Amino acid sequence: MPLGVAVIGCGFQGRIHASNVVASRDTELLLCADLDEPRATDLAADTGSTATNRLEDVWDSPHIDLVVIATTTHTHHDLALAGARSGKHILLEKPMAMTVEECLDIERVAEKCGVVVSVGYKFRYTAASVAARRAVPEPRVLHAHTLYDPAPPGASSWVNDPALSGGRLVSSLVHSVDLLRFLSGSEVVRVFAEGQASGASGTSGDPDTATATLLFANGAVGSLIHGTAGASALVSTWSFQTAASGVNATIHDHGRRLVLHRPGEVDEVVIDPTDDPFAAGTAPLLAATVARIAGEDVTVPGPRDGTISLLVSRCIEESIASGQPVEIPEL
Repeated sequence: MPLGVAVIGCGFQGRIHASNVVASRDTELLLCADLDEPRATDLAADTGSTATNRLEDVWDSPHIDLVVIATTTHTHHDLALAGARSGKHILLEKPMAMTVEECLDIERVAEKCGVVVSVGYKFRYTAASVAARRAVPEPRVLHAHTLYDPAPPGASSWVNDPALSGGRLVSSLVHSVDLLRFLSGSEVVRVFAEGQASGASGTSGDPDTATATLLFANGAVGSLIHGTAGASALVSTWSFQTAASGVNATIHDHGRRLVLHRPGEVDEVVIDPTDDPFAAGTAPLLAATVARIAGEDVTVPGPRDGTISLLVSRCIEESIASGQPVEIPEL
């Protein structure tokens, strides 16, 4: 029997998740919830479900098994706690919450309530990333490249408001940090970073452009460049590299295309079939979440992953502010 699903937050990302729920034979979209009732009504009409602007309709429904939370970051903590306490499993967009303390709170409540929490680190699930992890199981050097044009999303977007997103830098940086953790198979133990405010239209005076070096527990080293400094037409906004002796995997085209290079051999190319770059990885993330809920032995990016990726990102901010390396504290 399909899992009953509610999507909370019917904006851009909520629509992508709703489409995946409708397309899956293992899920049924029952509710589209948004405080902006016309937005919920539009998505419900497009997906054949029901609209509501009342969260109680989600928490109180015995037919809702899984709640997808695709709202602004500052609402994630309260919504996740309410969902867990209502016995709902949760697919929670990233960043998991505004602070590490809020993330730890979600971890504790989810464990106490016995619900699955999956965090929206979709890049782990593109065909390119999966193939890169398999081809380079023990990388020595890793790199993440995330550069946007001066003010995308639009200057009025909530991601440019630190009170709603937690900061323009961290709101996207967590994606890069999580994928480097995934590709390395290890945890970050120290970071050193430099950064600045780009002055791009709509952004705050906080740093939104940064470079950082990362040391992993297994001895691998990583670097990242990130910010509103001008997108690359060559490798796209989101691109990553993972390399070991004799092999280099370059992921580009918004995480959808892999070029696997070994000296003396013909390069291998892996292309993710998803047409929409912003949807890449989201359908297999949903499938893995559903399988986990069903008790299958599958790995999903859980609340500890959400906590660690935010923690490392905040330590990068701390290093920018202090001008010093920062050791990642144990949780």
